[in-house]
Amino acid sequence: MIKKIMNYWLRWTLAVLMISCIILEPMAATAASKAEDAKTLAELRKMLKEQQAKKNKAESDKKQTEAQINSSKNEINNSHNQIEESEAKIADAKDNITATQEKIKELEKQTEEVIQYYQLMNGENIYLEFISSAQSMTELIMNMDAIEQIAKTNQEQLTSLETLIKSLEQKQVDLKNYEKELEQNIKDLENKIDKYNSSIQIFDDDRASAEEEIENIKNAITAAEQMGCKENELLSQCMVGANNKTFLKPVAKGRITSDFGYRVINGKPSNHSGIDIGLAEGTSVYSMVNGTVATITKKASCGGNKVYVNAVVNGKEYVVVYLHLLRIDVQVGQQVTTQTILGKSGGGSTAKKNGGYDECTTGAHLHVSVSKGFYTSDAKYRANLMRPPGFPKKGGWFYSRTQWFD
Repeated sequence: MIKKIMNYWLRWTLAVLMISCIILEPMAATAASKAEDAKTLAELRKMLKEQQAKKNKAESDKKQTEAQINSSKNEINNSHNQIEESEAKIADAKDNITATQEKIKELEKQTEEVIQYYQLMNGENIYLEFISSAQSMTELIMNMDAIEQIAKTNQEQLTSLETLIKSLEQKQVDLKNYEKELEQNIKDLENKIDKYNSSIQIFDDDRASAEEEIENIKNAITAAEQMGCKENELLSQCMVGANNKTFLKPVAKGRITSDFGYRVINGKPSNHSGIDIGLAEGTSVYSMVNGTVATITKKASCGGNKVYVNAVVNGKEYVVVYLHLLRIDVQVGQQVTTQTILGKSGGGSTAKKNGGYDECTTGAHLHVSVSKGFYTSDAKYRANLMRPPGFPKKGGWFYSRTQWFD
């Protein structure tokens, strides 16, 4: 009976989870999509404020974390100083133990001599008066009492010194345990600092991402303003340029050296956001479509100089992106045609390994990405990436700007 109840419960739980995944995930995705997509100039301005707030928060969080790192470093320095002080105290205790042990040896020898002398005076020895320096029996007895008192006092001192040694030895143990606690505290603080540094890296990435997004949104606002868009007018209506029947190639001739999607480079898997076209550095790069320059990024650490062009192809909105440019010859908001030179191809001298600034290239080539919808944010652009249409597969060549491959 219990087994049946458990089976029913497990089935019911799995059913609820499946329904949640089916219903809630699309809802979350829709909510995220709405947050990332601006349909009007007013929404672009709102998005700009959000990104500025994100940047400010990242900078504030970084400052707080840096203060925590400095505080932890000070604690580590204090702990190291305390360990040094403890080591000095241990060394002093060791020296005191050695000195005390020497005193004990001297007292033991002295006591032994006194006791032997006392025993000699207490014994029936015919040479007692001769050995003793006493001039009378009274003086002799007094000497014997004095010797007895000396022996007793020495014994008390011995006991006191032995107690002192035990105390010093315990002090050494306590100090060693204290050092272990300090060393553990140092390790914990160092681990904290590592986590803080990881957080700072995240804050730096968030700040850099926000800065790039801010620049892109500002450019998108500029482009919309130059196209005469009103605050609450749909961007898809006010920014529509000449309709394109198809996509052309950005250069007259080239070979696809890396394709869109999953790939492995130097043993590391990744998702490639577009296609790479192998060609000589300095080649003129034409717009693949008639459209409007939505935004421009200069000398990005990954991608270098980038140009984003909004366009309508067969009634559908797209953004075409060109990366690793050696130079850029257009401006934000500029209307371009398929005969407009956007800039010159790079990827070689601009590569980080060749002394340049671009970490995401190792040789001369042009990267082209295509995403569905006009460019309004990086998040939206990345979420709607597609393989640039009409190009051959990896390793294939094309020999004109109009040559089409299915």
